[in-house]
Amino acid sequence: MRTFASLVKLARFKVEELQRQMAMLDDARAHLEGRSAELERSVPEEQIAADATKEGYLAYGSYAQAVIVRKDNLQVSMVEIDAQTASLRVLLEDAFRELKKFELMEERRLSRIAEAQVKAEQAELDEIAGVRAARS
Repeated sequence: MRTFASLVKLARFKVEELQRQMAMLDDARAHLEGRSAELERSVPEEQIAADATKEGYLAYGSYAQAVIVRKDNLQVSMVEIDAQTASLRVLLEDAFRELKKFELMEERRLSRIAEAQVKAEQAELDEIAGVRAARS
């Protein structure tokens, strides 16, 4: 009989690898969200500092534009990560289905082996009982 243990092992490895990639994407998204939040928090602080001096007041416009560009770039990156996560999620679902299929096939194989052993043992016991019945 064919063993599916190696296929189960390979499928499990594939699932684990996809899960690692998903975790990396989640971490990257969380990092980008943190950076975006930092930018949001820095704006009021910079406004206060800009109001303190004339030079700061004049330079604040450039700072604000740079913050807007950075936030837009972060948003684009988060959208890209979301798209990658969605496609990876589909691959992960497929990998889970494949793993389950191989696990079920291996389980059935082991079940058939166990049933065959039980039948063989029962046949042996029946033969012993037949020999004893013939002796008496």
